[in-house]
Formats: sequence, structure tokens, C-alpha cells
Amino acid sequence: MGTLMTSIYQKIINNLTQAIDQKKLKKGDKIPSVRQLSKNYACSKDTVQKALLELKYQRYIYAVPKSGYYVLGKVSENQEDQLSLEDYHNFAYSDFKLCLNETMTNNDNYLFNYYNQVEGLADLRDALEQHLNQQSVYCKAKDIIITSGTQQALYILTQLHFRENKEVILLEKPTYSRMEKMVKDLGVPFKTIQRTFQGLGLDQLESIFQKENIKFFYTIPRYSSPLGLSYNNAEKKAIIDLAEKYDVYIIEDDFMGDFAASKQVPIHYFDTHQRVIYLKSFSMSLFPSLRIGALVIPETLKDLFLKHKSMIDLDTNLIMQKALSLYLTNGMFARNFRHLRNYFQEKMDQIEDYLNEKYPELAFRISPQFLIMAFPSQIPKIKSLSSSDYEFLPYSDQTYIKLSLLNVTPEVIDSLISDLLPETGNR
Repeated sequence: MGTLMTSIYQKIINNLTQAIDQKKLKKGDKIPSVRQLSKNYACSKDTVQKALLELKYQRYIYAVPKSGYYVLGKVSENQEDQLSLEDYHNFAYSDFKLCLNETMTNNDNYLFNYYNQVEGLADLRDALEQHLNQQSVYCKAKDIIITSGTQQALYILTQLHFRENKEVILLEKPTYSRMEKMVKDLGVPFKTIQRTFQGLGLDQLESIFQKENIKFFYTIPRYSSPLGLSYNNAEKKAIIDLAEKYDVYIIEDDFMGDFAASKQVPIHYFDTHQRVIYLKSFSMSLFPSLRIGALVIPETLKDLFLKHKSMIDLDTNLIMQKALSLYLTNGMFARNFRHLRNYFQEKMDQIEDYLNEKYPELAFRISPQFLIMAFPSQIPKIKSLSSSDYEFLPYSDQTYIKLSLLNVTPEVIDSLISDLLPETGNR
């Protein structure tokens, strides 16, 4: 934009925000049309549209398809706390759509004059460097590789051969079901180590590292799948020390890391020996259909990983990469995700307080996805819930029952406990 257009663009923003702040335009009022504003300010429709998009970024207005823009009012932090999950989804969808539109309409020529970078779009890697550093994953953009989801990253990692005598992948059990299915279907040699409510046996881990030809240990450090487990910092340090001692790489799948408290740092935080391959996903913190993954990989494995990736695809979806980079750098992700994290944290705190007060002897874990409870291995049929409302996870010593956190209420918990532990439920 030229200087004149820039001043008009800012004038439109200033005048409309002032009108909204002073209640001259009230919540629900329709903003003058793009054509009318273009006429009023003697400027192009593009200038008006950019100004309205900026007001939408700032949450002053919202768009109604085929109708126009309406006043939302400036959303305060207190008001944000009162937004529903549906509100968050609408904001995230609308904001990401703006980024997609910006990607397609800003006249950048990278779509036509782009020379492939297998490691990913530079704009996104730069944005992820800043984002990951804020998450205590300290890295540089050059260490980051973009993939078509973490599933692609995991597949490539299973195919890497870099040690003649190191071919076995160690999986925590239970673990992410697709990872276990992948190694089985591909015929990749693997072993498992139990990780339950009682934790991970570090002595057993050392024994396996020492006796078996382990090249990778795959683990989910924070809010694991399916049991919602998180390592404490002492366990993370111990795992790093063992990996360095026995020349093992750790695949840290941190798909729930955005939801963790700041003091719950990732394993990567303690890695001073280039032992951790850190996997990042936005499937939970943005939306599942965004198949963009990222990994921070040790320098010794980077070229080999990129060689394998280039055989699958030269470029992960460029348009989605560019849109995600905009979503991160303009603050939309941080602003929207703050509400999502607060929403789930409040829900988790309420359920945890209720269980601790009413059922203090019950073993349970809570993640932003699920409530997981442990019961004796032999339990009666659940009468109060349909089979689609919960999942049985039977193991040798205990049976775990997993419920979607969004569906959990004190009434659901009471009914479930009454079915499974009648004496407890009736006290």
C-alpha cells in the first residue's frame, strides 16, 4: 500500500474502533458495506477489505456470509473466559480461514516460483522456532522439518537405518494405537515396556537398553495416549541419561504439549546430547484435519530423514504451511488457544476436585481429552452408560475405563461408580 492508502486504511480502523468503543456502534449493529466505506473514504475496496480484516483480527467485528460485517464489541479477557467451546471453534475456524484467504490473495509468487525445500517453508519454520522456544523446546529454524502430519514423520523414522546393530524400536505400552499398528504392519522389530498408573520402570528401561538393540524409544511424555500419564522432571532426566549411556534416540511425541503447565517441560528441555527427536502436532490445539506436523531432529539424523522424505513428497502442502505460519506469527494461535486451554483446565480441575473429595481411594488420571479410571481386573457390566460412551482398556492387573472429558459430569461419575463399586457408590 502507498502512503496515502496506508493512512486511509488506518483511518478506517481508528474511526470504526472509536465508534465501537464509544457505543456509537453497538454489539450486533451492521457495519457499512465495503462499497459504502470505499465511497465514504474515497479509496479502493481492497483498502477497506484489509481494514475490516484487521478489525476482525482484533475481535471488534465478525462476518456473516452474504450479509456483511457486524459489531462483536471488543472482547475483554473476562469475556473470553466465558466463551463456550463452540465459540472457540468458530473463532479458530474463522481466523484460520482469514489466513488461508490472505495466503491466496496477497499476490505472493511463491506458489509459482517456489523451489522445493524438503525441510519445509522457511516462513513456517521461523514461526515454529519462536513458538517452540516459548514451549521450552529450544531450537533453531534450521533444526525443524515440516511433515504432512506426525504420522508421516513416524513412518519415515521407522525406515531409518543408521546403525548396523540397532534396529529395534521400543514402545511404551499402552501407547498410541496407530504407532503400534504401524510397526506391526511394516514388520519393524519392536519391543514394549509397560507404563501404567504405577509409572515406567526405569530399572527395566535400563535393562532393555543394555540387552536389546534399541535404536529408538517412542514415548508420549505429557498426557500420554491412552492413559493420560505424564513424567515428572526426575523421570525425564533419568530417561535422557539412559539414552546417552546406551546410545539410544528418544522419539518424543508431544501432541498434547500445548496443554501442559509451564513447569511440565518436555524431555527435549533436558537434552544436552542430541538424543531427542521432538514431534509437534496441531491436531489437538487447532483442529484434527490440519495435517501439518513438525519435528526437531538431531543434526546426525537430519540428512538421512530428508533423503527419505524426498522420496515421499518434495513439499508438504504449501498453502497450509503458509496459512499456519500467518496464524502463528500474527498472534491468532496464542489468543485463541489461551481460551481453549483455560476451558479444559477448568473442566479438569472441577472433575479432579470432585473425585478427590468423594472418591479419595479411586485411582484416576485426567487429560484434556479423557478421564481414565483404574478398577480391579474383573468388573461387572456397566448399566448406566451405553457402550459408545466409554472404552475398556483391560490389562493384566487392572482394567482402565476411559471417558471423553467433555461428557463427564458428577452424575455420570456417580452412576459409573455405583455400577462398578456398589458399596463405594452407595456410601
